[in-house]
Amino acid sequence: MGNLKGDFESEAEAVYPALVRAATVLCWSRSDVEDAVQETLMSAFKSYSSFRGDSSFLTWTYAILARVASAANRERSRRIPADYDADRPVQLPPVDGTVIVDEEARCLIDAVRSLPERQRAMVTLHFLQELSYGEIAEALGISVGTVKATIFAAKTFLRSALARKDIRKGSTHVLF
Repeated sequence: MGNLKGDFESEAEAVYPALVRAATVLCWSRSDVEDAVQETLMSAFKSYSSFRGDSSFLTWTYAILARVASAANRERSRRIPADYDADRPVQLPPVDGTVIVDEEARCLIDAVRSLPERQRAMVTLHFLQELSYGEIAEALGISVGTVKATIFAAKTFLRSALARKDIRKGSTHVLF
């Protein structure tokens, strides 16, 4: 078991930054990001002996993170105060001391954050974490066609949302 623990620790250390980046987009608050990553790694550790290696460790932990973040967001939605202003822009918490100062980047992040949870997860995995459609399908247990259709719908929404904010394709920060 000692070797298994050592293997897990080295794998977890390697994927930790990518999990934090993904959780930053998938979750709504800095504390939720930290909790989701921690819960993801705890869950992965408990199940590590059953990890078959059919996918990469990163893809496997993304699948766990997507489920954990989804549950956290559902729980958070039950706790949203009555005076919450849905029209107020969501501010992305800084990760590792990084501050987003570019208005176009801020608009893009707000637009991604406004996507339905499933679309947000797939956009994050594809564009931020650079997973292929096949890897996303495997991680989430769905078909490649479903991934393609969901990402297409998300891109359509994002183009429209960014056009309303006058963010043009070709901008240094816009991927859609």
